[in-house]
Amino acid sequence: MVVLAIAFAVFVVLQTMRRIDASTAERTQAEIVDALDDLNGAMAKKAEEYSLWNDAVDHVVVAFDSVWANANVGPYAERLWGLDRSYAWDGANGIIYASRGGALRTDLDAVARETAELMPVLAAARATGASVSGIVRIGPTPFVFGARIIAYEEGHAPLAPAPGRPGPDQPVQIFLNTLEAEVAKIAASRHVADLRVVAEDGRRNGGAATVADAALLPLRDILGQPFGALAWTPEQPGRTLIDQAAPYGAGFALALLALLVLFLHLLGHLKRQEPLRLSEARLAQAQRVARLAYTVHLPDDRLEVSDNLMAMIGLPDGTGPTTTTAYLDRVVPRHRADVQEAYRLAWAEDTRFDIEYAVTRADGGLLHLQEVGEPFHDTNGLVLGLITAIQDITARLMAEETIRHQASYDALTGLPNRTLFYDRLRQAIRRATRAQNGMALLFVDLNRFKWVNDTLGHQAGDVLLREAAQRMASCIRESETIARIGGDEFTVILSEVTSRAEAETVARRILDSVKEPFLIAGQTLHISASIGITVAPEQGTEIQQLVKNADVAMYQAKRQGAGTWTFYAPEMDADAFARLRLENDLHSAVANGQLALYLQPIVDVTRGVPIGAEAQVRWRHPEQGLLLPAAFLPLAETNGLIVPVGAWMLDAACRQLAGWRARGLTSLSLAVPVSASQLRHPGVEEMVGACLRRHEVPADGLILEIPESAVLDPSVEMVRAMRGLKALGVAFAVGGFGTGYASLGHLRRLPVEFLKVDRSIVQDMMHSLRNQEMVRAIVDLARSMDLKVIADGVETGEQQALAGRIRCEYAQGRFLGQPVPAEEFERSLAAPLLPANLPVAGALVAVPGASPAETPRPS
Repeated sequence: MVVLAIAFAVFVVLQTMRRIDASTAERTQAEIVDALDDLNGAMAKKAEEYSLWNDAVDHVVVAFDSVWANANVGPYAERLWGLDRSYAWDGANGIIYASRGGALRTDLDAVARETAELMPVLAAARATGASVSGIVRIGPTPFVFGARIIAYEEGHAPLAPAPGRPGPDQPVQIFLNTLEAEVAKIAASRHVADLRVVAEDGRRNGGAATVADAALLPLRDILGQPFGALAWTPEQPGRTLIDQAAPYGAGFALALLALLVLFLHLLGHLKRQEPLRLSEARLAQAQRVARLAYTVHLPDDRLEVSDNLMAMIGLPDGTGPTTTTAYLDRVVPRHRADVQEAYRLAWAEDTRFDIEYAVTRADGGLLHLQEVGEPFHDTNGLVLGLITAIQDITARLMAEETIRHQASYDALTGLPNRTLFYDRLRQAIRRATRAQNGMALLFVDLNRFKWVNDTLGHQAGDVLLREAAQRMASCIRESETIARIGGDEFTVILSEVTSRAEAETVARRILDSVKEPFLIAGQTLHISASIGITVAPEQGTEIQQLVKNADVAMYQAKRQGAGTWTFYAPEMDADAFARLRLENDLHSAVANGQLALYLQPIVDVTRGVPIGAEAQVRWRHPEQGLLLPAAFLPLAETNGLIVPVGAWMLDAACRQLAGWRARGLTSLSLAVPVSASQLRHPGVEEMVGACLRRHEVPADGLILEIPESAVLDPSVEMVRAMRGLKALGVAFAVGGFGTGYASLGHLRRLPVEFLKVDRSIVQDMMHSLRNQEMVRAIVDLARSMDLKVIADGVETGEQQALAGRIRCEYAQGRFLGQPVPAEEFERSLAAPLLPANLPVAGALVAVPGASPAETPRPS
């Protein structure tokens, strides 16, 4: 009977051991499955956090900024979370950036091979529209990934799909870490012995021998394809116990029943402890992932704090606050009463609380925290204390503040932008209406700013805008507003203005501040401003009406001269409407044949005979009559019509040249001054070549003149166009030389053959010997560079003679001939004229928008 009992007991023990081993293996596998799910969720969360920024679209998708990417997206996320690599693609599956180990990659060939294997991830992210995660292989290496489309945050305009492709081809960002690294973390946190990734047949990835007695968990990649398994050595407490007891054989038999009872008791205890251990491990891991800390508030002002909280505050281990009072001492004074009241209400009313506040770090800095807490109770429901979770929200608050600032302030000048300006103008109008006092709105426009941009480049223009904004801001009180609403346009809101004299005082201060010289890019620049002023409620209480009034007054000030201000008057609306009509009429002037070609002779100074002519444009307006270039060319420059008007001028000039060649005047040349914007326009080389071919005239009869401002900082497109036209045989000249900042040294970079001295310098020669010597020096240097020189603006015979003495080859001006219609100029070629009306052997044609007439190229 005893033998049967022992045998039965042994059988029961063996079965129990097997069940214990099986139960332990099942729990371990469940833990690993949970850990993989947690890992996928964490990677998806990381992709979510770094793929919803409005800035990411601006700085990564629209215009990739490597510095910003390093500091904010993939590389920064890798350094922060210890990831292996990250990628981002645009809507056409083009790689935006790739990084590894916290830095952007340069091995683009390897990146291209890797991204080809990540296409299923892009498809999954775009198909779901939400964060996705899983496992993907790059070559033989499996990675855990988190991916999401890069889109605007809620409240921002959505990112438009690619043109012509209605599908979900949004840009995608993916973060990856090697599966091996993540498995090692799981093994350490879950206390799973020898957890590793093996091949499908149970072999290690490196091809080692089959792992004996290993438990296997199959793995599938993003495409659902099996590629391996997780293997580990299961714990076998039952088998271990049997192996240890076996040597003693029958010696344990009699004690087996007692051991069985004891073992069952221990087993029950272990089963109760195991969930607690797993729960504690999971809680600790969750706190690390979420960067959470906790506190426990106990009776008698006692406080327990986690190590994470002490690390946040910057205190060494064991030195944290041990009482609630000591902790409250670290809360900044403005928040301390609110935090203390939240604790008190939670104790007294058994309620949950959620509060944000700032504390002082050990190094004196501020740390912004969010604390969520609730009471915990005994079995009778009595509150025993408070348990709270604390998270560092400093970075979030800083990001929110940055976003708010960017939404309301101009990035270049730091001034309020258009959105904030309209909001403050609305408030100022309400205050003025409510208090029945006045306010003024100033519209400020910088003169010659476009010239600075074209001459010194946009970088210098940005510096000028910043300095001008600082000067103007210093002219108003802190309670008033100056805003940049676009380009070189600023607005000033003056509240509580009792008279127009107050607004005039501010306008005068602004104009004086802008008038002072600017030192930009090594150059001393002089600019001015024009200001339009309107007052409310006298001249309206609607925002758009007041802005329109100030804008109209500003343009009136521009017409009165640089550096002036003007108050709005209702009659100005008629002038503005007339300008608008003129601009609209200009759109059809070319098509309706309303433009006319005028020519002015250019004379060989030494021989006193004409060798060319400058062509000018006139507009035969159907209502206003003949308009000079100054009346409409500025409009053409601002609205982009200078390109078609310039093309008309080129065609008219080539037609004129073809007519002269048909009459046997083969020595005649045509020069067409063109602006920098025309030379930057796509297809300018084809347009000039087609015009020459259409009228069957050789390219060596054409000279194109560029303004002096274009010489100082020529764009790549402009230089390319000039060299292409030069290869056709077209010559180039520089007009208006001597008034800007270009030097003869700048001309060496461009294929220039002629130099025209500005009319103001030529006319000043008669009044100053010093000016004569300056022009003489320009001529000598130009001749040493094989440049031919034209003296522009010759108004008297003495000026013509002086131009000859300082060795100018050619001259042009009213003394030598007024601009006349092309037909009348044709008649002057038939017979010799007086010196003031000399016939011309060549024609120089001025395209609107460029500098005045230029010299011809003699045959």
